[in-house]
Amino acid sequence: MTAAELPETRAGEEPEAVETTMPEPGDDPLVAMVAWLAVDPLDPPLGVLATVDPDGTPRCRHLLISGVTPDGPTFHTDSRSQKVVDLAANPRATLVVLSSDRTRQLTMTGPASPTDHDEQLRTYRDRTPYLKLLAWTNTPATAALPPSARRQVWAEAVARHGPTPQDPPDTWTGYRLRPETVTFWRGEPDAPSHRRRFHLRPGGWLAEDLPG
Repeated sequence: MTAAELPETRAGEEPEAVETTMPEPGDDPLVAMVAWLAVDPLDPPLGVLATVDPDGTPRCRHLLISGVTPDGPTFHTDSRSQKVVDLAANPRATLVVLSSDRTRQLTMTGPASPTDHDEQLRTYRDRTPYLKLLAWTNTPATAALPPSARRQVWAEAVARHGPTPQDPPDTWTGYRLRPETVTFWRGEPDAPSHRRRFHLRPGGWLAEDLPG
């Protein structure tokens, strides 16, 4: 199967069977990336996104991986968030995903850019009811309130939008990270752990092996 033949896997769709062996030099790392990141709609991968703020300070936060194609993984957030401020100043970012059994780690670095409106709307509608409501209530003003007042904001949002809003707020946005470097790490029970890094070059992907 070629990269072009791989469909996007996102919430609301059943993931295909995945092959998670370490890609060999000469393989397309983006095909392996899609396999390693296969998004289970009931349990989407949790990643760590690293950005650099306008002052040059690195910032990291956990987030859900919304979907993935050979073009890269997507994630969604509030347009007022620090990560959006960071990406506007410097679009280069790193996304790290560790498997739930801690035997595999995938690190992707490259520029991140906004996804189109249709994709953002589709992803919002695939979110759980809790995450849909969170998009409407997770504001700086709400964060500054005491717990009882935050619960009141939540109750008002349910009354206003229903328990499962179908449309996102205007601040809902999404990004796709387009990998220029992909690093696969695999742990072994009877051998040293191992990393293989792929760098995108004008002639294609250059692979190098690194200690685990």
